[in-house]
Amino acid sequence: MGDNKKGVSKDLIIHTTLRLIEEKEGLKDVNLRGIAKEMNCAHTNLYNYFNSFDEIMWESLGTVLIRMIHYVESNTISSDNDEEVLYAALEAILTFSVTHPGWYRLIWLEPMEGQPSPQIAEILTRPAAGFNASVKKASGGVITDEKAGLVANILNSYLHGEVCKWINGRSPISSKDEMIRVVMSNLKRLYTSLVNDPE
Repeated sequence: MGDNKKGVSKDLIIHTTLRLIEEKEGLKDVNLRGIAKEMNCAHTNLYNYFNSFDEIMWESLGTVLIRMIHYVESNTISSDNDEEVLYAALEAILTFSVTHPGWYRLIWLEPMEGQPSPQIAEILTRPAAGFNASVKKASGGVITDEKAGLVANILNSYLHGEVCKWINGRSPISSKDEMIRVVMSNLKRLYTSLVNDPE
């Protein structure tokens, strides 16, 4: 769908929505009228591109997940050591999350109404699938797919628990760099313990 006379476009709506979510550090006070006001147009204009506010939210979620995936890929080292590649990816996920608390809340914490489109539903599966594969590869392929999924889930749960404490001001560590250093040290220790656990 092309741009209209006011310069409104689907991409601009998503860009504006994500900027507001970032500024407000979540969905609180982000609504259709507020998005339209930021774009200097009537909120009814947005219905030329989206059927509902919920659809805008799902599209925004898909867009920010793609941004996160690209950030992780661009900050993951190229190395023959697959374990170091996994750690670089974990650090990139952690850094992206604490740098963008509003987007983090959109991805993981905010309730979403309605259903994602098939395209967005497919995007939602990418991070977990990629992470599980990275965990298995880092182990040298010596663990099963099932164990790789279990290890990935535990690492993911620990990382997100620490991020939630950080973005809600409940972390005992005040420095972002120090928090990342401590969490990464714990993730490495946890990964090694889990992979070497004979069950």
